[in-house]
Amino acid sequence: MCSTLGLDHRKLQLTNSNNISSKDDIVEWCTRLLFVTHLAAYLALLVLLATMVFMIFKLLSDVDGEAGATETEPLRPRKTVTPLTYGTCGEDIERGNCSASSSSSNNSNCATSEDLYDGKVCVICYDEQRNCFFVPCGHCATCYDCAKRIFYVETKTCPLCRRCIRKVRKLFAV
Repeated sequence: MCSTLGLDHRKLQLTNSNNISSKDDIVEWCTRLLFVTHLAAYLALLVLLATMVFMIFKLLSDVDGEAGATETEPLRPRKTVTPLTYGTCGEDIERGNCSASSSSSNNSNCATSEDLYDGKVCVICYDEQRNCFFVPCGHCATCYDCAKRIFYVETKTCPLCRRCIRKVRKLFAV
Protein backbone atom coordinates (compact mmCIF):
# COMPACT_ATOMS: atom_id res chain seq x y z
CA MET A 1 0.00 0.00 0.00
CA CYS A 2 2.52 2.63 1.16
CA SER A 3 5.50 2.78 -1.08
CA THR A 4 7.95 5.53 -1.87
CA LEU A 5 7.94 4.52 -5.52
CA GLY A 6 4.19 4.63 -5.74
CA LEU A 7 4.06 8.20 -4.42
CA ASP A 8 6.20 9.58 -7.22
CA HIS A 9 4.36 7.89 -10.06
CA ARG A 10 0.71 8.53 -9.31
CA LYS A 11 -1.81 8.25 -12.04
CA LEU A 12 -4.68 10.61 -11.88
CA GLN A 13 -8.04 9.27 -12.86
CA LEU A 14 -10.41 12.14 -13.45
CA THR A 15 -13.44 10.09 -14.37
CA ASN A 16 -14.15 8.46 -11.03
CA SER A 17 -13.99 11.16 -8.31
CA ASN A 18 -14.88 8.72 -5.50
CA ASN A 19 -11.96 6.47 -6.38
CA ILE A 20 -9.60 9.46 -6.53
CA SER A 21 -10.51 10.76 -3.09
CA SER A 22 -10.01 7.39 -1.35
CA LYS A 23 -6.65 6.84 -3.11
CA ASP A 24 -5.61 10.41 -2.24
CA ASP A 25 -6.50 9.78 1.41
CA ILE A 26 -4.35 6.65 1.46
CA VAL A 27 -1.47 8.43 -0.27
CA GLU A 28 -1.72 11.38 2.13
CA TRP A 29 -1.79 9.01 5.11
CA CYS A 30 1.25 7.14 3.80
CA THR A 31 3.07 10.44 3.19
CA ARG A 32 2.39 11.60 6.74
CA LEU A 33 3.45 8.23 8.18
CA LEU A 34 6.66 8.32 6.17
CA PHE A 35 7.36 11.90 7.31
CA VAL A 36 6.80 11.03 10.99
CA THR A 37 9.11 7.98 10.81
CA HIS A 38 11.84 10.01 9.10
CA LEU A 39 11.44 12.78 11.70
CA ALA A 40 11.70 10.26 14.57
CA ALA A 41 14.82 8.70 13.03
CA TYR A 42 16.46 12.12 12.57
CA LEU A 43 15.64 13.15 16.14
CA ALA A 44 17.02 9.87 17.49
CA LEU A 45 20.26 10.36 15.55
CA LEU A 46 20.49 13.96 16.74
CA VAL A 47 20.09 12.90 20.39
CA LEU A 48 22.69 10.15 19.92
CA LEU A 49 25.13 12.60 18.33
CA ALA A 50 24.60 15.18 21.09
CA THR A 51 25.17 12.50 23.75
CA MET A 52 28.41 11.41 22.08
CA VAL A 53 29.68 15.02 21.88
CA PHE A 54 28.80 15.56 25.55
CA MET A 55 30.67 12.39 26.56
CA ILE A 56 33.73 13.43 24.54
CA PHE A 57 33.80 16.86 26.21
CA LYS A 58 33.38 15.27 29.64
CA LEU A 59 36.24 12.85 28.94
CA LEU A 60 38.47 15.69 27.76
CA SER A 61 37.74 17.75 30.85
CA ASP A 62 38.48 14.77 33.12
CA VAL A 63 41.74 14.02 31.31
CA ASP A 64 42.81 17.63 31.72
CA GLY A 65 44.09 16.58 35.16
CA GLU A 66 43.25 19.82 36.89
CA ALA A 67 40.99 19.14 39.82
CA GLY A 68 38.55 21.86 40.64
CA ALA A 69 39.40 23.70 43.82
CA THR A 70 36.70 24.56 46.27
CA GLU A 71 36.65 27.28 48.88
CA THR A 72 37.04 24.81 51.72
CA GLU A 73 40.25 23.21 50.44
CA PRO A 74 43.46 24.57 51.94
CA LEU A 75 45.81 26.55 49.72
CA ARG A 76 48.84 24.57 50.78
CA PRO A 77 48.75 20.75 50.79
CA ARG A 78 48.86 19.14 54.18
CA LYS A 79 52.17 17.63 55.21
CA THR A 80 52.18 14.06 56.42
CA VAL A 81 54.26 13.71 59.57
CA THR A 82 56.18 10.48 59.69
CA PRO A 83 57.76 9.42 62.94
CA LEU A 84 61.54 9.58 62.89
CA THR A 85 63.45 6.37 63.51
CA TYR A 86 66.69 7.64 65.04
CA GLY A 87 68.81 4.95 66.64
CA THR A 88 66.91 2.06 65.08
CA CYS A 89 67.40 -0.02 62.00
CA GLY A 90 65.21 1.23 59.19
CA GLU A 91 64.41 -2.09 57.52
CA ASP A 92 64.11 -4.31 60.59
CA ILE A 93 61.88 -2.06 62.69
CA GLU A 94 58.70 -3.47 61.13
CA ARG A 95 59.80 -7.03 61.83
CA GLY A 96 60.94 -6.25 65.36
CA ASN A 97 64.38 -7.87 65.12
CA CYS A 98 66.79 -4.96 65.21
CA SER A 99 69.59 -6.26 67.43
CA ALA A 100 73.23 -5.39 67.98
CA SER A 101 74.34 -7.99 65.44
CA SER A 102 72.04 -6.63 62.75
CA SER A 103 73.06 -3.06 63.51
CA SER A 104 76.73 -3.93 63.17
CA SER A 105 76.13 -5.69 59.87
CA ASN A 106 73.88 -2.94 58.49
CA ASN A 107 75.80 0.21 59.33
CA SER A 108 74.11 2.13 56.53
CA ASN A 109 70.63 1.51 57.96
CA CYS A 110 71.30 2.49 61.59
CA ALA A 111 71.62 6.05 62.82
CA THR A 112 74.92 7.36 64.14
CA SER A 113 75.56 9.82 66.96
CA GLU A 114 75.79 12.68 64.44
CA ASP A 115 72.27 11.88 63.25
CA LEU A 116 70.83 12.00 66.75
CA TYR A 117 71.64 15.67 67.24
CA ASP A 118 70.53 17.37 64.06
CA GLY A 119 68.63 20.13 65.80
CA LYS A 120 65.23 18.88 64.64
CA VAL A 121 64.35 15.90 66.84
CA CYS A 122 63.04 16.02 70.40
CA VAL A 123 65.81 15.41 72.96
CA ILE A 124 63.39 13.56 75.27
CA CYS A 125 61.57 11.02 73.07
CA TYR A 126 63.58 11.08 69.79
CA ASP A 127 60.33 10.43 67.89
CA GLU A 128 58.79 13.79 67.08
CA GLN A 129 60.23 17.00 65.72
CA ARG A 130 60.95 19.98 67.97
CA ASN A 131 57.92 22.24 67.81
CA CYS A 132 57.84 24.32 71.01
CA PHE A 133 59.99 26.53 73.24
CA PHE A 134 60.20 27.35 76.92
CA VAL A 135 59.63 30.78 78.47
CA PRO A 136 61.82 32.57 79.76
CA CYS A 137 64.94 30.72 78.53
CA GLY A 138 63.72 30.28 74.93
CA HIS A 139 65.23 26.82 74.38
CA CYS A 140 63.61 24.78 71.62
CA ALA A 141 64.58 21.22 72.51
CA THR A 142 61.42 19.12 72.79
CA CYS A 143 58.20 18.26 71.06
CA TYR A 144 55.02 19.79 72.44
CA ASP A 145 53.86 16.57 74.16
CA CYS A 146 57.13 16.14 76.05
CA ALA A 147 57.17 19.84 76.96
CA LYS A 148 53.65 19.59 78.41
CA ARG A 149 54.70 16.53 80.37
CA ILE A 150 57.76 18.37 81.76
CA PHE A 151 55.70 21.45 82.61
CA TYR A 152 52.61 19.81 84.16
CA VAL A 153 53.84 16.48 85.52
CA GLU A 154 57.56 16.63 86.14
CA THR A 155 60.03 19.27 87.42
CA LYS A 156 59.09 22.43 85.48
CA THR A 157 62.76 22.94 84.57
CA CYS A 158 64.31 23.29 81.13
CA PRO A 159 66.14 20.06 80.14
CA LEU A 160 69.06 22.10 78.73
CA CYS A 161 69.75 24.92 81.21
CA ARG A 162 67.70 23.77 84.26
CA ARG A 163 65.98 27.16 84.61
CA CYS A 164 62.47 27.26 85.93
CA ILE A 165 59.86 27.18 83.13
CA ARG A 166 56.99 29.67 83.34
CA LYS A 167 55.25 28.84 80.04
CA VAL A 168 55.42 26.44 77.10
CA ARG A 169 54.71 27.93 73.68
CA LYS A 170 54.11 25.95 70.51
CA LEU A 171 55.94 26.81 67.30
CA PHE A 172 53.95 26.88 64.08
CA ALA A 173 55.81 26.19 60.85
CA VAL A 174 55.30 28.71 58.06
